[in-house]
Amino acid sequence: MAWKRHTLVDISDTGRTALLAAYSAAGHGHRATRDQLAQVLLAEQAGARIPGIVRRPDDEVPAACVPVGFCSPRAGPDGRLRFAGVVRREEILSVTSPYALLGLPIPGRTASLRALTAAHRIAGALGLSLGVWGSAALEVYTGLPFTHRGSDLDLLVAPAPRAVLTCFMDELRELEEHFSLRIDIELDLPAGYGVQLKELLGTGRMVLGKSFAEVTLLPRAQVMSQLPDQAGNGVKEIVAR
Repeated sequence: MAWKRHTLVDISDTGRTALLAAYSAAGHGHRATRDQLAQVLLAEQAGARIPGIVRRPDDEVPAACVPVGFCSPRAGPDGRLRFAGVVRREEILSVTSPYALLGLPIPGRTASLRALTAAHRIAGALGLSLGVWGSAALEVYTGLPFTHRGSDLDLLVAPAPRAVLTCFMDELRELEEHFSLRIDIELDLPAGYGVQLKELLGTGRMVLGKSFAEVTLLPRAQVMSQLPDQAGNGVKEIVAR
């Protein structure tokens, strides 16, 4: 399987216990820190099965393992607890892509979640494949309060004609103003790279690309060439219906 950033993985109970033991054996902090880790890793303490988030490896990872990150739903005095590790593939029970998440019910608890519902409607009207990652994705997946009043909204969109992507970005700028939040849209390229849509539709010669393996600069013209042919007129009218 070709792993991609932002993918959520459910890890078996034995895998979660092994991760907690590995952190403890490595001396990751004192007893309180271990308890905090358990409140994220162990479902009975977290109140839900908080998934691991597939991440870019920061060092060599064994072939039988996948690098993952975790995040606590609530922030403490030092912010959210975030930590990384590796999990054996055999301990992964299920895989959920950012696109599949939008097949689940979206709660309306915070502005970022309400903006997600609106963005999903707009993407559907434009024929776009939309995904979500970040705190909103974790709340949709678990039902736990990962988003808060100041949360941004992180979206993933599949390649589409430039005119459609431009229209989508314009519509989401209006959502940013309406909901008083920031929305980041990452274009999900076929080669596995993600680039910021705002940057791609700008004027720079290069754009920053992030993949499972690396972070690198990509020629803007090369990325543009990977988009489908231009859509016809009437894009705005589709959204307005």
